[in-house]
Amino acid sequence: MELTVKRLSECTLNQAIEVWNKGFEDYYVQIVMTVDTFLARMVAESLSADHSFVAFDGDEPVGIILNGIRTTNGVKTAWNGGTAVAVSHRRHGVARQLLEASIRLYQEEGVSRATLEAFKQNEKAIALYRRMGYEVTDQLVLLESSEAWQSGELPREDYTVRWSGPHEAARLPFYNANAAWQTGWQSLKDGYTVIASDSEGCPVGYALAKRVYDASGEHVSTILYQCVTSPDVTDAGGIVRLLCSEVFAGADALRKRAFNLSKTSVCAEVLTAGGFTVAVEQVKMDKSL
Repeated sequence: MELTVKRLSECTLNQAIEVWNKGFEDYYVQIVMTVDTFLARMVAESLSADHSFVAFDGDEPVGIILNGIRTTNGVKTAWNGGTAVAVSHRRHGVARQLLEASIRLYQEEGVSRATLEAFKQNEKAIALYRRMGYEVTDQLVLLESSEAWQSGELPREDYTVRWSGPHEAARLPFYNANAAWQTGWQSLKDGYTVIASDSEGCPVGYALAKRVYDASGEHVSTILYQCVTSPDVTDAGGIVRLLCSEVFAGADALRKRAFNLSKTSVCAEVLTAGGFTVAVEQVKMDKSL
């Protein structure tokens, strides 16, 4: 088998959709896409057709890798937003060639850090990423609940909260730029930031979140992406509970999720205590370039 690797920008949309859906047909979660959902994801998550690759066996697309590049706080970071190989062509080095092409591109583009997430149980993929120089840097969880939010004890200090656009979080000195790619403010163009400040007006914490609406405009779920406090605070748990109470206000009977939080974070601890349960576990992997 002689593989050819092309940039996604050189391929047709139908070729990209075909190989994406073939590669993920037996995956842990359902992520089959249409042309419309594929294009929407590319835009929403800053993925680039020029930076992504498709592998061909002759004229047949058999593997795909989606990549995006962002600069945050002066650090140029590349994200692998999905690697898929058709079942018929696995164990033939297709994924390795796609990763090699991507890493060469990262280097050409001056990327300092490459990052990705993988399902914790996907041991074969994790082993391949390790061979390519990636290391596990964090354990991530997706938490969810459909029960009323149980805030627990809220802080006694006089904090104020305000809502703003997601970009406001990036201006805070304690913004977590190393969080999982999809939880960054750039991926939340239709989301919002809730910022908590102390009695002197100094920001002490923030939450990045999004409300989801159905076709009739009804609020059907709320998703939390980040909830972080300043390293200088003494009541991180209380501030996180305050911010989560703001985010999940009015969503008691609705589906509530927290996406790709660090498993050891204060936020994950607070949400678990408030009735959330683990739905998915992933690992975050990084590679220095």
